[in-house]
Amino acid sequence: MNKLTAIIPFLNEGSEIERTLASIRETAGECVDIILINDCSEDDTDYKAVAIQYGARYYYNAIRQGVARSRDIGVELCETPYFILFDGHMRFYYNHWWNEVTKVLDNNDRAAYCLRCFPLDGQFKIIDSPKSMGACINMDDNSGNSILDIQWRYMDAIPDESLIPISCLIGACYAMSKRYWQYLKGLNGLRTYGCDEAYLSLKTWLEGGVCLLMKDIKVGHIFRQKAPYEIITQDFIYNKLLIAETVFPIANKTKIFSELHRSNPDVCDKAMMMLYENRQLVSDLKNYYRQIFTRDISTFIQFDQSRETTNKFQ
Repeated sequence: MNKLTAIIPFLNEGSEIERTLASIRETAGECVDIILINDCSEDDTDYKAVAIQYGARYYYNAIRQGVARSRDIGVELCETPYFILFDGHMRFYYNHWWNEVTKVLDNNDRAAYCLRCFPLDGQFKIIDSPKSMGACINMDDNSGNSILDIQWRYMDAIPDESLIPISCLIGACYAMSKRYWQYLKGLNGLRTYGCDEAYLSLKTWLEGGVCLLMKDIKVGHIFRQKAPYEIITQDFIYNKLLIAETVFPIANKTKIFSELHRSNPDVCDKAMMMLYENRQLVSDLKNYYRQIFTRDISTFIQFDQSRETTNKFQ
């Protein structure tokens, strides 16, 4: 029985799904289970046939759920102790990546592991660009709507180590144990699109776990000009309000609310009304995290801001 499942939520990926599955099978063979979550695609691609061709399980959302909920569905369907989340447009170059991921999870499953992400061009060639080293979360004053956005990190503070702590996951390829994901309640509460990595990383660190970058495992990722999901500003702000309300103490929460409202008061007011309408869920999450968190937010912020960052992630 395999120990690792590749979970791929997607929307309107066309031929990229087959290319991604082919790359997984070429490098991992049958040693990895695969689950495809089709989030109500509208193109004409026969994704179910592609799933059958590559020995993947196939699940179709009859009503669009968004990225966060689709990822949660994939984890619910997962039958292995560990899983790794991928986008539907990725390439793999190292034949033993699955084994290395399984090894680190065997060693410590109270963690989230991020693979090294490299951007690909239209010909699927790796673009010569600064080498990413995970990410950080924007907590700067006067940052407006960009507060809680993710920023790439390019400085390697521990060059002699292959597995290094990072404050935030990034790059659409990260692994966890199903047990730990469910203990953290995954991405429960997020709407449609946005803030997945920030929420998951914050909860991991505050619970007492760790986010780690596996520097030696290279994965190619096509960074598209336009995401297939419609980015709804109101939902994006709602997700940030939810994060602030459920995991931050009152001083930090007030700052985040203030920045979001200052930048876009009308949309923020609507998002805050949505938060109020979901107050029971928000209260349940907040109370749960108060019980399981073992670290103070100031410790995370100090670590998050301790190394140089550049180039806001888009």
